[in-house]
Amino acid sequence: MIPDYLKDRWESEQRLAELLFLADNGGGYPDALSGPGMDEADRRMALRIMRFRVQEEYEMPADLLKPSTPDNLEHWVRLTNGVAVNLANGFVSRTRKRQLYG
Repeated sequence: MIPDYLKDRWESEQRLAELLFLADNGGGYPDALSGPGMDEADRRMALRIMRFRVQEEYEMPADLLKPSTPDNLEHWVRLTNGVAVNLANGFVSRTRKRQLYG
């Protein structure tokens, strides 16, 4: 059982683990980034609270079948650990896994 004084830290670790697990297993929408009413600024703040740092920012077409016009682009960030985050909807993915050894 998690002691009361560690519950906030435990919940933070669970949010972080969910994000990384989804990113490394085909992608998904972690609860911490896909809450109702969240916008890009809320997602950036959630990433900061989880102690992630942004390595780069870029835009990707929302619909790959349509031309890359400004109204068809979504903002993405790549974190220093290689996780890509769609700021428009909270989707996360990672194409390469972090090397743990060697």
